[in-house]
Amino acid sequence: MDKFNSKTICVSEEVELSKMDSDLPLMILQSNYIMGYYSMMPNESRTPLLNHYYLLMKKSIPCFQDRIFRSVSFYEKDNKKLLHIYPGHMNVHGQEYNFIRFRHSEFDDVMKVLPYFKKRNIEFIKPKRFSPVKALIQFKEMVLFENFQENVYRDASAHHVFFFPIDIDIEYLTFSKMIEFIRNNCDFKHFEASLVYSVNSNYQIEDYAKIYSPNCEMDRLNEFEDNFVKAAKEFGIG
Repeated sequence: MDKFNSKTICVSEEVELSKMDSDLPLMILQSNYIMGYYSMMPNESRTPLLNHYYLLMKKSIPCFQDRIFRSVSFYEKDNKKLLHIYPGHMNVHGQEYNFIRFRHSEFDDVMKVLPYFKKRNIEFIKPKRFSPVKALIQFKEMVLFENFQENVYRDASAHHVFFFPIDIDIEYLTFSKMIEFIRNNCDFKHFEASLVYSVNSNYQIEDYAKIYSPNCEMDRLNEFEDNFVKAAKEFGIG
């Protein structure tokens, strides 16, 4: 088995969104993970705060995800850089939006990519009022999966992110309830979880639980799988 496998994944997760203060003629949202738990780490006291920014598109256009990836790719080639800018979708305050998601550290580069987006008819909304809100977002990103342990994969570029295969048909609402059950009934402390899927070479869907857990005890990773099975039984799944 190859140690690494490149995948394009679709991530579903809940975040707290708020408007960023800025003098730019763009409405910029920012997010952190909702306060949660790390997994089984008695020496940890920090809660993960993965700050990301979002620009909301003015209008929906055909194949917008492909246009975003293409725009970013050309910018990367022109500037010999590798960025983490990903297309996604959210429903906030009764409105549907397509968006780009990017890292705090790449803010300046994203501003330079805007002309590349505009060339492909991707434009973003101007500042307006926005009340903080908890939202379910979905976005696509490319990840290099590393075979880390049996039934455990790691993001090769982010060693605090792990993926656990899920063999049951599950939607995010049920997934989030199962994660809460694990937190409340198992000796897990702090971790954050997202529901992820990819499409394999046979055009089949592969589901994963994505776990963000810095400085975790590696020898206890498989315990998450055991507790996930317990949660599935609790909700009559499987």
